[in-house]
Amino acid sequence: MSELIRAFIAVKLPDYIADSLEDFLDDIRPLSRIHWVKREQFHITLKFLGELEPDVIDDVIDSIMPMKHFEPFTIELSHIGAFPNMRNANVLWLGCSRGAKELANLSLRINDSLFRDAELERDTRKFRAHLTLARLKGERVNDDVINQLGTFPLMNWPCDELVLMRSVLTPKGPIYTQIL
Repeated sequence: MSELIRAFIAVKLPDYIADSLEDFLDDIRPLSRIHWVKREQFHITLKFLGELEPDVIDDVIDSIMPMKHFEPFTIELSHIGAFPNMRNANVLWLGCSRGAKELANLSLRINDSLFRDAELERDTRKFRAHLTLARLKGERVNDDVINQLGTFPLMNWPCDELVLMRSVLTPKGPIYTQIL
């Protein structure tokens, strides 16, 4: 039996944006004991695939290869949000003021292609372009964190490539490696 591969399709941040975001979060992390995402994990998920057999990963690669590079568009991270909401947050995230429509269209194209070519189920949830900042496990977001996050500076970059990532879950958090 083959080892299952936990994977997702995403767009990554260029190093200079990841560096700026990391610098911004360095002042906020000490204000709370919530589980902040590490710099090397910054991305915007287009499609979470779950755990797949290696041969299905090959089908995924074949399916998304024609979409790997695309006409550039600007992504702008501009505002803080939370799932389900800020006072009862499970996830803190940064939303897009620019590029959200293009990311949603790309996600839809990926979804359709994977359904057609790799026989994967369609994701029926509404796509919301976001970059996860932190995951909360029973903790609450305190007012100091909310106030500091409210000072987030706009960050934008040209996006023209998607990636296929492997996620290995460990006790210290997930480890991501790029497959494609």
